Amino acid sequence: MMDLGLPLSPAQKQLAEANPQAYRWVRMTLAGVAPERVEQRLRDALGQHDALRLRYQRPLGATGLRQRVAEPGELRLDWHQAGAGTDAAAWQRDAQAQCLAQQPDLLAWWRDEQLWLALPACSLDLHSLEQLRRELLGQGAALEAEPMQYSDYAEWIAGLQLDEDAEQGAQFWRNLALQEVPGLRLIERYGMASGARGCVQQALEPALCSSVQALAGSEALAIEPLALAAWGALLGRLNGQRHAQLGLQHDPRDDYEELQGAYGLFEQTLPMQVHLSEHASWVSLARQLARQLENAVLWQEYLGQAELLPEWRASYQAGLRVQHLAEVQALQALSFDTPVELQLHWLLDESGQGQLALVYDTGLYRREQMQLLLRRYVHWIGQLLQAPQAPLDGLDTLLAEEGQPTVAGGELPTDVDIVERFRAHARHQPHSPALRDGRRLLSYAEVDELSERVAGSLQQAGVGPDQVVALLLPRGAQMLVAMLACFKAGAAYLPLDPALPPLRLTSILEDAKPAVLLHLDESSLICEVPSLAWSEASSAAPLAAPVASAPQHLAYVLYTSGTSGKPKGVQIEQGQLRHYASQITHALDLPAGGHYGLVSSLLADLGNTVLYPAWLQGGCVHLLSQASVTDAQAFAEELRDHPLDVLKIVPSHLEALIGEHPLEGVLPRQVLVLGGEAVGESLLARLAAAGSGCRLYNHYGPSETTVGVLWRAIDSEQGASGTALDQVLGNNRIYLLDEQQRPVPCGQAGELCVAGASVGRGYLGDVGSSAFGQDPRSGARLYRTGDLALRQADGALRILGRNDQQVKIRGFRLELAEVEQALRNLPGVEQAAVLLDGERLLAFVVEEPGQSRAADLLRDDLAQQLPDYMLPAGIFALKALPLTSNGKLDRQALLERARQRLQGARVAPVGELESAVLEIWCRVLGVEDLGVTDNFFATGGHSLAAIKVVALIREQLGLNPPTNLLFERQTVRELVQSLDQGANSEGWQVLNDVAGEAPALLLVHGAEGHLKDYRPLVAQLGEQQAVYGLAAFGEGWESKDLGRLLQRYVQSIPESLKQRPLVVLGWCLASRLALLLIAHLQSAGFTIKALATVDHDPQRSLAGDGDEGGQLLADLVFLCRSRSRPLGDTLRERLARQLVDCDYAEGVTRMLADAEVREHLQSHGADAELQAVMVRYRAIKTRLYEQTLPVVDVPIWLWRSNAHGDLRTSWQAHTRKALHDWSLDVGHHAIVAEPRLSADLMSLLAPSIAPQHPAEKVSN
Repeated sequence: MMDLGLPLSPAQKQLAEANPQAYRWVRMTLAGVAPERVEQRLRDALGQHDALRLRYQRPLGATGLRQRVAEPGELRLDWHQAGAGTDAAAWQRDAQAQCLAQQPDLLAWWRDEQLWLALPACSLDLHSLEQLRRELLGQGAALEAEPMQYSDYAEWIAGLQLDEDAEQGAQFWRNLALQEVPGLRLIERYGMASGARGCVQQALEPALCSSVQALAGSEALAIEPLALAAWGALLGRLNGQRHAQLGLQHDPRDDYEELQGAYGLFEQTLPMQVHLSEHASWVSLARQLARQLENAVLWQEYLGQAELLPEWRASYQAGLRVQHLAEVQALQALSFDTPVELQLHWLLDESGQGQLALVYDTGLYRREQMQLLLRRYVHWIGQLLQAPQAPLDGLDTLLAEEGQPTVAGGELPTDVDIVERFRAHARHQPHSPALRDGRRLLSYAEVDELSERVAGSLQQAGVGPDQVVALLLPRGAQMLVAMLACFKAGAAYLPLDPALPPLRLTSILEDAKPAVLLHLDESSLICEVPSLAWSEASSAAPLAAPVASAPQHLAYVLYTSGTSGKPKGVQIEQGQLRHYASQITHALDLPAGGHYGLVSSLLADLGNTVLYPAWLQGGCVHLLSQASVTDAQAFAEELRDHPLDVLKIVPSHLEALIGEHPLEGVLPRQVLVLGGEAVGESLLARLAAAGSGCRLYNHYGPSETTVGVLWRAIDSEQGASGTALDQVLGNNRIYLLDEQQRPVPCGQAGELCVAGASVGRGYLGDVGSSAFGQDPRSGARLYRTGDLALRQADGALRILGRNDQQVKIRGFRLELAEVEQALRNLPGVEQAAVLLDGERLLAFVVEEPGQSRAADLLRDDLAQQLPDYMLPAGIFALKALPLTSNGKLDRQALLERARQRLQGARVAPVGELESAVLEIWCRVLGVEDLGVTDNFFATGGHSLAAIKVVALIREQLGLNPPTNLLFERQTVRELVQSLDQGANSEGWQVLNDVAGEAPALLLVHGAEGHLKDYRPLVAQLGEQQAVYGLAAFGEGWESKDLGRLLQRYVQSIPESLKQRPLVVLGWCLASRLALLLIAHLQSAGFTIKALATVDHDPQRSLAGDGDEGGQLLADLVFLCRSRSRPLGDTLRERLARQLVDCDYAEGVTRMLADAEVREHLQSHGADAELQAVMVRYRAIKTRLYEQTLPVVDVPIWLWRSNAHGDLRTSWQAHTRKALHDWSLDVGHHAIVAEPRLSADLMSLLAPSIAPQHPAEKVSN
């Protein structure tokens, strides 16, 4: 039978997990002894002590590492003696190289009365090494009995695991439930645990040592529990933890006479729990730990059972060791025998001398940080000695130099009036570019003149200082000009996006009460605010005279998410904006006359870092189009054609735009500012590798403090640890405060609070006033950001997260409470909870009794109130919200339920392309539980993620999908069907594949060529109804004879569908194509149950649309309505004038050059894509109206909206069978999403159920 050797002892197991072959290095001082005597005594010791001859291996058949004792004759001892004058550092390097190359059992090199030893880390602890040192000096202690050999000790421990007390011992440790107790790894970390150790030391004053020993004597306590209580309390304070575990190094030789003088690795880490109650004192905590230690020592032999290993691993994060000072002074450890990442060593002797050493993992912590922590511990001990019985919560951990706010250094520049500076540029450099918006380039003179006119119109409307003007304008030059115009009129602007849900716009306007609403045309928004059209404002007379604007006048109002369930308006004054723009320009040394890129939303202040400094510096603002900021390829082309000097962007947005392309040409030439969220390691690595030469900055600040108050010049080579903010902007003061509003020390999390010149006026209506307090130094306003941060040892501030329910998604701030309130406002919803899961929101609702609505319908209703970034990725209906034992919402249980449901519904990929695309989705979204039928936007996807997906498909799969494909094909299966064979959404589509013989629904495309208008209908029909579709082919519509094209549609349908009846459905113009397909389908062998036509008059023609310009305008009106963005009368009239006497193609070109039109089309594509859409739309529409509609032998199911009269006669002329007619009281563009339509269809498609409906009329 093969000898497997001996199992490891508990102490050895603790070390062996890290690196069982690691060596421990130590340097012994052996003064006065000849090297020959040292060598001989060392060889004698090798023969006497098994622990010096231990070898480690993992034998075949063994479950873990084992050890055996080598015979003295087979031992490999590497003894070497240095010559005179040998360099110590070179000597150490040579020894380490020799040890690594030869792998001896023991390396012993002698130099200048010092012995350098290297031996396996699992063999000896420091106490054993000190015994060896005395033995080599000839001072070995005389023992009454031969000490136990370590091999016997390891065998004895192994035997104990099988005795009658083993289960009781294991149960003692299990009862502590250590797996539920966190460790004390510091918040201030700089990387991952590496296993490498560093050490810092500090001498203790004799008076302090004496006081600690005196207290220990008077309280009948050992030093260990007192030192451990102080250490645990300090780390708990820094980490904000009341309950934690840490490790105490204990030597069982102190507990057994048989082990006195024994060699080996006996010291082990005992897990100890620290409970920091509000009233706990140093002494009371030490007494608790003393009792714990007493019990732990009783059962220490059973700590190493394999099943218990994970439970006490958290005690390796921080710990304590008490040693004799004289031992350590004569025995210098060059490596450390502890698995503990942060271990405090108390070194004491009988004379009252003392020293502290802090051994730390160099992958996690930095030397200067550890030195500061050691100083703080000494200060903390001094505080504790003054009041050992006082509550720990009341004692101060601040060092003398701490507690003051962080401020800017150096002389600050004078703040500049933005309007005055702009007017000066318009006078001195009138032809210099001030604003680029796509193809349109405006000079300083042009922007100045136009903004003067708009300001004049505002003044005529009665607008003046401290009044608000709401700007309901699309992303374009008009918005920026209007913002400047508001300043010139002395007013403040409130930017609004016409794409926001109408309910949210109405809510904001009701709250803000603006004096005027400035818009591009007659808005469909219903509100009581006086309105002003852009066409009128831009043609008004300019300001009669400049309006004086004081620093205390309001500059702008931005709406951010609110905890009350309603958005709240942040007010920023002119003085604060001027201060920010002037100081950031100076701090970042932004270039004069440069080109500044504006890519962020105009509804937030992130872009103000480039907008106003550009105009202060006489530069040009490049307002990148929606297409350029949502497509990596378009972004690269934009920067290639119009290079930028300065760019401010959210890191995740930049990552999406650069994709995996080389960074040459897509970075600014001089300055890149990152803000809005933390900067990740992957982006920094790419920026470092690019070596572009542009300066890189990290910038932080909430909107309430005017864009930003902290910044740092980043060295991308340092990674994320080099992004901590080390500079204060302008005349601001930064505090980190605890819950009692006391300053916190370095390394402890506190709420970041801002006082000074950038703190805004507050919120409109004084809502959320609790967020503003008083600066303890000046008495001025102080803003409590709600962000948690810590000050590093080097003084830099690191943002950690939030102390409330506010989260950030794609750079946008939102309150979970606002989303929850919006859900509770929906009909039938009784309770709601919203959680952040990675980058996605998950919502949970409890519906009122008798209510049950599909999640997608709830999400659709929610979309009427909230912008897209606030919409949950998933909504889950529950019978009740789970609660913890203390009655609070159990957030972890909610997340687990969501993940289980998502996992349970997962559909696996079929084929290589589905697998490849699914892998890209999972990678981009950072989740692993996706299936091919999961909706991209319902599983955490968003516009930035869509950019990445499209870019990766292009780069990795060699395919070239259009930019907006993901907005049309929102599952992997749909997307692959579009990508497969380069079809790009052509022909046959599987929308919901259900096997069986029940009737299937076949949806037919209209003039736009896609099927996305049917999505609400498909969702409402549910998973049990088979639904397929026919999307437009890219070619074939140029021919007036559609016979061949219709045959292509039929041939794309699988033969298997001939085994079940089909209902062919078309909405609007698609009804004509559906009717044309019937005969071709029947000829091919398909069974047609019915033709379903939704809201179309077959007698309609193009005659009423006029010439080609008129027809183009009619098409545009329809397209905008289908996107819920109807054209106003003003814009329609203007376009009618522009399109007079031009053909269709020329009209498309003119139309797409108009920013207002592009905004109404809500396109994410480039001009070429838009043009292709319009041209195809025209071709399909024209051909379908040219065709003579046939008469068919199938029933017709007809639904019509309130926009049409009686259509029965028109459609009855096209069937020889019955016609069933329903009227729905909805508009034309809403009818496909009307639940009654889907309910009718489900009834009609159900087997053996005749069509029934209260409003049905049947004609024969």
